[in-house]
Amino acid sequence: MGLSVRHRVPFRGRRTAVAPATCAQRHMWNLIERQLPDAAFYNVCHWVDLPGRGTAQDLLAVFAELLGRHESLRTGFARDPDGDLIQHVAESGEFEAEVWTVGRGEDAEGVLRTWRHRMRHSPFEPARAPLVRFMVTVVDGAPVLAGFCVSHLAADLASLRLLADEVTRLLDAAASGRPFPPAVPSRQPVEQAWFERSPRGRALLRRAHAYWRRQLAGAPATLFPRADGAGGRPAGTGGEATAAVRHSAALDSRAVALALPLLARHWRVSTSAVLLTVVARLLGHRAGLSSCALRLLTANRSDPELRGTVANLHAEVAVTIDLEGDRVEDIARRAFAACTAAYANGLYDPDDVTDLFEAAARERGVPVDLSYCFNDIRAGHGLPETAGNRTGPVSGATLRTAMADTVVTSHEFEEGETFFLVIDDEEPGWTRLVLNADGRALTPCEVRGFLYDVERALVEHAEHAVADGL
Repeated sequence: MGLSVRHRVPFRGRRTAVAPATCAQRHMWNLIERQLPDAAFYNVCHWVDLPGRGTAQDLLAVFAELLGRHESLRTGFARDPDGDLIQHVAESGEFEAEVWTVGRGEDAEGVLRTWRHRMRHSPFEPARAPLVRFMVTVVDGAPVLAGFCVSHLAADLASLRLLADEVTRLLDAAASGRPFPPAVPSRQPVEQAWFERSPRGRALLRRAHAYWRRQLAGAPATLFPRADGAGGRPAGTGGEATAAVRHSAALDSRAVALALPLLARHWRVSTSAVLLTVVARLLGHRAGLSSCALRLLTANRSDPELRGTVANLHAEVAVTIDLEGDRVEDIARRAFAACTAAYANGLYDPDDVTDLFEAAARERGVPVDLSYCFNDIRAGHGLPETAGNRTGPVSGATLRTAMADTVVTSHEFEEGETFFLVIDDEEPGWTRLVLNADGRALTPCEVRGFLYDVERALVEHAEHAVADGL
């Protein structure tokens, strides 16, 4: 498989700092604690293919530069004497990196898979920064792949994509003998914590508190009622550890990739809202409800100062989709508006929201279950103005032909929710839907059937749009 050498590489930043944890950091800390004893459950791995320039030492220098630039990567967490979560930024230290030398024609991707599997079972100690590890695959003396594993306390998916882009740019400079390009100015997590305590930050938290209260007042108690008539899960925002059997499957579809932009233009919504509408209708129909409440994952980067921030800013915010009416495009437009309001309230205090769940349960006499997540991680969600289909005109026959290529397979993805759907478009021309569900809610056949139902509904709606003359 190749030869591996483990390095301990020094890093140095510009300062040390201590501050309260941000809302997103506290939210993730709570999720990790609920998942114990699996302390590595929220480790996240990402990788980037490299052009085969420079040396492994160049790449190790790039990794050290990343830690110097991004304080979240060298931040540890602990509770203070009052029990409040604190973030502590280390000015200097060492990080771990593995350099794998692989012969030409050997399985470089197998090395990555093995490393990722080990990282999935190698927990970080939250108090000991840095909460990141790196790996490099070298062929003919040049790095061809870089991988990094972080605790979700330190970074979210948007951050990992930023890091991947930055690795490529910095390595290009190092390989060419040029100075590293300057870092993009961005707000660091310490400043984010103080922002949340500023007058503007407190106003945003109050607005989000009122939003969550309204959502919980109108949300259905559960989307998966048990046979005895009780709710499906305990109250909470999800993420609770469970011993229940879980099932995962992935659907890879060209037909979905073709249908989404077509419907986005026809319904005048984003492609993400198209998907959410179809998923909400299927869930609502299954439960016999006229509305569907679930949680959207948001990157929380609408503030220009956060566009280049590497940190955990992610949150899961409630949204309720009104399913009344016969015209699916009307439902989609309401869903788009509901999503816009939800994302605007992505910054909230997670402990306050927990209190709201408990209060709603007392008022209604039954817990409110929002253990259903919709996570569209595609790089572009395609509003109507930019959602043009790049493959040319789409006909009903084209869509049906594309469905013949659809593949559904088992998947290793696992979450702690009753229902967790992820949408990705890593493979050009294809859309991947990955669903993980609690076995008490959906059987393996039902998980796969739900994915097929999403594809079928999208194709049928697209066919109707084509027939209407789109």
